[in-house]
Amino acid sequence: MLIYPVIFVYRCFLIKLRKKTGGNKMKNNRKFMWKITLSIFTILMMLTLLSSAASASLTIYKTPLGAGTPPATQRLTGGGNSIDYTAVAASSTDPRMVQFKDLSKGTETYIRWDFGDGTSLSGTKITPQLKNPVHKYPKTGYYISGLTIRCTGYNGLLWVHKTLIIKA
Repeated sequence: MLIYPVIFVYRCFLIKLRKKTGGNKMKNNRKFMWKITLSIFTILMMLTLLSSAASASLTIYKTPLGAGTPPATQRLTGGGNSIDYTAVAASSTDPRMVQFKDLSKGTETYIRWDFGDGTSLSGTKITPQLKNPVHKYPKTGYYISGLTIRCTGYNGLLWVHKTLIIKA
């Protein structure tokens, strides 16, 4: 925790001040001590605010088969192709901004992202924005996202679902 180093520095400062002023003179200098205390309090408040903003997080894991509505299913390989994806926080200040990354192997001819909040993104023109989209969720919480692809060399679709936990 960041508070312990600040308290240590504050105590070292007080010890040094007592040695320098002879200890008793410090009682007469209340205005100076009030300024020091206020400065330390301000630093602690800023550190607390910064640490709470840094605690926003995004967790992603494979959704157990049958979980969610509709139930999660998967077809991970076909015709030498495979499907997978991951997601990371796209913003250090807003945990609802998520960067998805398509890790699939094969030549994709169709991609569909289901973000789990009722929105989706799909297309047959495979662009970097379609392969690795950034999505802003309406609020923090649990979402079951999904990726569906069609690849050359395989007549069917490949798909996988993953659960996102977005915390503020």
